[in-house]
Formats: sequence, structure tokens, C-alpha cells
Amino acid sequence: MKIDSEKWRQMVIDGAMQLDITVSANQARKLGQHAKELIQWNQTSNLTTITDPQDVAIKHFVDAIAPIPLIGEGVRVLDAGSGGGFPGIPLKIMRPDVQVTLVDSVRKKVSFLKYTIRTLGLTDIHVVHGRLEDLGRSQQYRAKFNLVVCRAFSSLEKFVSLAVPFLDQGGRLLAMKGPRVEHCHEAPSSFDDGTVFFGSRCFFIHTVSYKLPLIDGRRNLVLLIPKTC
Repeated sequence: MKIDSEKWRQMVIDGAMQLDITVSANQARKLGQHAKELIQWNQTSNLTTITDPQDVAIKHFVDAIAPIPLIGEGVRVLDAGSGGGFPGIPLKIMRPDVQVTLVDSVRKKVSFLKYTIRTLGLTDIHVVHGRLEDLGRSQQYRAKFNLVVCRAFSSLEKFVSLAVPFLDQGGRLLAMKGPRVEHCHEAPSSFDDGTVFFGSRCFFIHTVSYKLPLIDGRRNLVLLIPKTC
């Protein structure tokens, strides 16, 4: 099976359906284009270690669109540490109504993201080259987003510390995590009512667990909603 073949696209469509997400034929075509560019650029730019066609379909693309049910209409999304464009580009393909900003600190990855956006003809999606620590202090980006999402951080605490400055009033954080999320170990302190503390900030935490099809891969979406302590 080749990436971006009809069989590959159908795998994405069928895999998403198992998560109750509908992918149209046109959306599958664009996801396939993204995948094809990813593998081609990966030969020189080290974008991903996942290259098997089935794994690319499921671990990258089906997984990337799993957060869609948690994303409101027309929200402004920041993809923190986008790398090869995950989850930001697939989310934009699936939800043209959202505004997406992709951030990465590696120039080669930024070049890939810009090229892919042009190739796919996507609009209202932007790429920023920079470190989150620096951009969070910039008036151009500080407190400008409804949702900050990432799957690049192993630590919730680190993600929260870097992402909070980007949130506007009522904004939320969404961490895409692996099979195990033990909040009591990742947060400095927590309570049984679903409240966790990171530094001086208090959050309501909500976890959505799901299973990736075909590979039996378990994943978790961790939604962090700022609250008054």
C-alpha cells in the first residue's frame, strides 16, 4: 500500500469513522497530499520516524483529527510545536472554520509547513518560526488564542507553563497524550473533583480516552480549563 493511494485514503476514512468522525473524499485527498509531502521531505528534513503507510495513516492522521469533537466553531487554535504539521494541518483540513497558527522552532520544519500549506491551498492558517518562551511574551501572540493544542510535550507541567500565556479569556489547553496519563504524578497537586494546580494556576481537568483502530493504540486527550481557585 502506498501513501496517498485510494486504499490509504480509505484507511483514513474508515479509521476516523471508528472515532465517530466523518472524513469526506476531498478531505482524505488533502490528508493524503500532506502525508505524501511529509514522507518526501522527511528524506532530508527529519520530520518523523513514522514512515510505514499504515502507521502514517493511523498514528499521524487519524490521531491528529481525534480532538475535533472538543473544538468549537470558529476558534483560534495554536498548534504548539507543530513539527510535521500535527495536529494543526489535519485539523484545518477537517475544520475550515477554525483559524490555525502553527509554531515550531526548527527552520526546516517551518519551511515544510509553509510549503505544505501552499500546496494544499489552505487559507486562514499561519506558520510562525520561534520558541514558545519568546512568542508568549510578544503582544502579537499573547492572549490571542481560544485553544492551545500540542502532542509534542511529555510533561503536562511544561506544556501548561509554555502555553498559558497564549490563552485569551476563557481559553483552554488540550494535550494529546499516550496510553497512560497519571495526573497525580504530572501535576504538583490535585484534588478528587478534577482540579489540578500547575504553579499558581488552577485548572479543571477532563480526559477523553480513545483507541486508534488497527494498531490497538490507546490515547488520551487531556483538556485543561482554567478556573478560579
